[in-house]
Amino acid sequence: MKKFRLLCVITALTVCLLTASVTFGCAPTEYVLTEKTFFKVMTNIQYFPEQYLDKNIEFDAFTYSITDAESGEKYICVVRKCSSGYGCNCGNDTVIGFILSYDGDIPEPKNQSEDTNDKAWVHVKGKLSGTEKTDVKVYAYENGVPTTRKETIQFLSYSAQSVDLIEDYSGLYYYVTK
Repeated sequence: MKKFRLLCVITALTVCLLTASVTFGCAPTEYVLTEKTFFKVMTNIQYFPEQYLDKNIEFDAFTYSITDAESGEKYICVVRKCSSGYGCNCGNDTVIGFILSYDGDIPEPKNQSEDTNDKAWVHVKGKLSGTEKTDVKVYAYENGVPTTRKETIQFLSYSAQSVDLIEDYSGLYYYVTK
């Protein structure tokens, strides 16, 4: 675990130097996630959210609707699909992203259960709403089939200043791991 945390710190410093707008030393005021940095920075945000508070974060993701299997509460998120090394272990993969808070219109999720790039892609700009995570219970999948077993995915909340539909998403990948 110590090696993993050290790797996360090294990754954060590297990303800070490569992708953030730096005003003093390595004190970024904004993070612009790209195809190359999305997974590493997003994973680091999930483990060390306090480092990203009050920072502008912008990225491309698709809208995703998830309903808590116990409470029935529905959440709209902005996510990318990733390996099950992060999030739940409810199959071979999961999602990484945020629960979205936005006062404007949010494109309705589409094809979210299909392994296709044809999703409701958006470019979002905003900030973390806090460091507390929301536990969302979901039904686990086995061989692509839902089971009665429940697992938990944790999401941070993200307060968007803007949510813009992306018409040409040909350069974006719904599944990210590196």
